[in-house]
Amino acid sequence: MKIESCGVMPDVTRDPEDAKLKLEECGAVVFEPIDCTEEGTRAFAEAFFGERIRALPAGARVFEGGEHDITRVQATNSLTTPCHTDGFAYGDLYPDYLMLSCVQASDVGGESILVDGYKILEALASDTELAWVAAALRERKIDQTETGMQSSLSPICMDNGRGRTMVRRTLEQRPAEGALDPEKDAEMIRVWRHSVDVASKSAPQFKLLPGQVLIADNYRLMHGRAAYEDLQRMLWRVWIWTDECLQVPDLPLASDTRFAAARG
Repeated sequence: MKIESCGVMPDVTRDPEDAKLKLEECGAVVFEPIDCTEEGTRAFAEAFFGERIRALPAGARVFEGGEHDITRVQATNSLTTPCHTDGFAYGDLYPDYLMLSCVQASDVGGESILVDGYKILEALASDTELAWVAAALRERKIDQTETGMQSSLSPICMDNGRGRTMVRRTLEQRPAEGALDPEKDAEMIRVWRHSVDVASKSAPQFKLLPGQVLIADNYRLMHGRAAYEDLQRMLWRVWIWTDECLQVPDLPLASDTRFAAARG
């Protein structure tokens, strides 16, 4: 398997049971139609995951400049958002699923990008020169703490305790203070982040349309988006913690970072 083949193109369906099967198979699916309001997206999440839900916080608007996640100092629509894991401000207890429902799309740009972290691990493990990275990603603890947020000193690839692998690509991954071999940790991080970037550049792009919702496995996939023109583009993001999550954070929750700051 090549890193370049680790992108994901989700199927579109109107059948909830088919959507669950596709989510299990490839880590993502697009469902239509739904009521793409905050209330409608959360109601769909409740119906879709049912009794599996352990936490379903308020949704967050996704639009130019962000809301609670990013200070609106300058426009971000002209920049591609790198593929990443959502909710890493909560440290190891980030949500295991996410939904993005489209209120308004941009006619030009704004395509979504999905990368399969499990396939990247397989590709690294099958490469004789990089197999050590695949093993180290599961063993070597690094600092993945977002500045000012919940502490995370853990491997990039973890286990939820029930056989479900958790992969993570964040904006701030670095060797831990006092690491025995910080140079090797730094090289492991570099290879991982480079692999995600390579996969994202060749991944198929798709545009969410009004009335559609993307459901994605946040433990398996990383997501990003292309630059776009229409500053009125807007989606609702909903984070979901299910019975397969590592643990629900013992904090107030939202589908953004407004409550994730470290406590003094």
